[in-house]
Amino acid sequence: MKNWITVSLGWLVLISLHGHLLAAPFVPERNAQVVAVSRDGKLVATGKSGMSNSEFPPRPHPTVRKCALIQIWNAQTGEMLHRMQSFGDFTQLKFSPDGKRLASCRLFSPDGKLEMSEVHVYNVATGKTEHVFNRCHAFDFAPDGAIVVLSRSKCVLYGGTSFTKQAVYEPLGRSLTVAITADGTRVMAVKQVAEGFCIRSCDRKTGKLLTQSPAVPHPFYQLVVAPNNGFVATGHRDGTVLLWRQEELQPFTRLQASTAGRQFPFISPDSRYVGAGNQTSGDVVIWDLTSGEQSGRMTFERGTFHTYHPRNRTAQIRPEDDPARFVFMPDGATFLAGCFGGMIRSVNSGQELKRFSY
Repeated sequence: MKNWITVSLGWLVLISLHGHLLAAPFVPERNAQVVAVSRDGKLVATGKSGMSNSEFPPRPHPTVRKCALIQIWNAQTGEMLHRMQSFGDFTQLKFSPDGKRLASCRLFSPDGKLEMSEVHVYNVATGKTEHVFNRCHAFDFAPDGAIVVLSRSKCVLYGGTSFTKQAVYEPLGRSLTVAITADGTRVMAVKQVAEGFCIRSCDRKTGKLLTQSPAVPHPFYQLVVAPNNGFVATGHRDGTVLLWRQEELQPFTRLQASTAGRQFPFISPDSRYVGAGNQTSGDVVIWDLTSGEQSGRMTFERGTFHTYHPRNRTAQIRPEDDPARFVFMPDGATFLAGCFGGMIRSVNSGQELKRFSY
C-alpha cells in the first residue's frame, strides 16, 4: 500500500504503510500583510506578520507557521529563494530600484507601551541583513537607491549602500508615513496637525517645506506616488481614495470603492489605472483614469488579515491596520495581492495566474 494524503474537513489524513490511520490538523496558508515586486518583474516578495517567542529580548516564534516571515520568490516559477524569520506586524515591503535590496517595516510592542519597531534592509542575493534602522516605523526608496526613514521624531535620508546620513527634514518629523516622488526631488509625509492629518512636501536637497495639503479628520498611513509624477494617492477609512496633484497637494479626484472600509491604493506603472484594496475584506476595485470608469472589480475568498500589536481598539493611530498588501506588476495587466499567502491576478479577467506558498 502506498502512502496517500487527503484533506477533509480541515484535517490532514494519512494512511501509513502499515494501514494505520493518522491525523493532524491542516493549517491553511496565511495571508501576507505586505507584498512587493522588483522593477523588472522577476522577483516577488511577501511578508506575513507573526508572533514572537514571548521572551525578552524577543525572538521569532520557534514555529515557522506562527512567526513572522519575509519570503523572496521567483515570480515566474514560484520557487522560494529566501525566507527570513521575524515577529510583529509588517506594514511596508519594497525592493530598491536596482533590485539588489529589499526593505521591510515591522511594528512591534511586547506590552503595548515599549515600541520596538524597525526598518530592516536585506541583501536580495543572499537574504542576509545589510542594515537595521531601530525604532523606525516607515521608509521609502529614492530613484537613486537612497532610503528615507521615519523615526519617532525625525525624518532622515540615508545613502543606499553606505547608510550614512545625508539630510534631515525637520518639517516632516513625527509623521506617520513617508514617500519620495518618482523623480526623486521631493520628500512627502503624512503629518498630524491641529486640524487633523495632512500631506507635507519638502525639497529633497534643501529640506525646505514646499507645500501642505488641506487636512482630513482621520489618520491615513500610505502615500502612493504615481510613476509619472502627476499625482499622489491616499486611501481612507470611509471607503474612498483621494488623488492629489503632486505639485499643489490639492485633491482633484475622489474615487468611491464598492465596499465600506479602509482602502489601500495602488497605481499602475503607466499611471493610467488606480486600484483600491479593501483592508477588511480584500475586495479590489480598479479604475481607468482616462475614462473615469471602473475597469475591474474582484473579491478574494480569504481577504482578511490578522494583527498582533496589543493596541487598544479605541486608539486613533493604528498603522498596522493599513499594510501595503496590493501592488501592480510591471506589465500593468496583472497585480499582486497578499491574499492566500500571495497571488498574481489578471486585471481584466480577475483570473488567478500564480500563487506563492510554502
